[in-house]
Amino acid sequence: MEKIIDTHVHTWDLKQLRLPWLDTEEYLAQTFTEADYQKAVTSDRFTITDALYVEVDCAPNDREKENDWIIHQCNCATSIFKGAVIAGDLATDQFSESIETYRSSILGVRQVLHVPERERGFCLQPQFMENVRYLGEIGLTFDLCMRNEELSDGYELAKSCPGTSIILNHMGNPNMELLSQPLTDEKKKYRETWFENLKKLSDLPNVYCKISGVMETEQARFEDFSEEIHQVMTLFGEDRILYASNFPVIDLGGGLNKWTDFLLTLTAERTKEFRRKLFSENAQSVYLKQK
Repeated sequence: MEKIIDTHVHTWDLKQLRLPWLDTEEYLAQTFTEADYQKAVTSDRFTITDALYVEVDCAPNDREKENDWIIHQCNCATSIFKGAVIAGDLATDQFSESIETYRSSILGVRQVLHVPERERGFCLQPQFMENVRYLGEIGLTFDLCMRNEELSDGYELAKSCPGTSIILNHMGNPNMELLSQPLTDEKKKYRETWFENLKKLSDLPNVYCKISGVMETEQARFEDFSEEIHQVMTLFGEDRILYASNFPVIDLGGGLNKWTDFLLTLTAERTKEFRRKLFSENAQSVYLKQK
């Protein structure tokens, strides 16, 4: 049985936090608890020993409440959460002061860049880049979650912050609907651009990649994306890839158990060392090294 550290889990209590982005969602617009997550894991092929909480893009005035809650959870011996990546406003000159309260209790910071209010180039502002560099100086990571079409911005950011471990979320958020379509000139060009940008990012030794973000569609199953996933893992290499479920978002396209079973099958012919690194050891070395 494979022992797994899940590097990307969301939970939220809608009685406590407001998540504006859920206004346009249906299934996700409900409370998901840590208990719901643990109940979702039902497999005789793997066990999730530890999980890392990733901020949920709640309303700014609820962030302190979110931070206090997850830090408390991570300190509970009975919790599966062993660390947290919290939200932060990296474009402000107050960021370093605001993160000081939490720096000894967290693993890293994320600011989602794919929401409508974040214009292209947002992460290339001098203050933003300065704050990402600061995270590396104090031993914290930065989770990079952005529109696929703007991965070149992510490359410029990561190149300017060589001392910060930057973890690309969801393989760069590819367009699963487009990738699930029959091959056309549009799809071919999209794939080429996606992999060109991933290749540039993978050439930077401080960039890691979460193997996640793949969703089943009406036209395609996980297996139909095997080639793309193998390519991503090959680009970043066995030392810089991390398993992630993206619970509960993964429920929209296959579910946690099916996704994980698929990845176990996909990597069955890889070495045991490769699988250990993908499913747990890299998470330990990148995120939990200071724990």
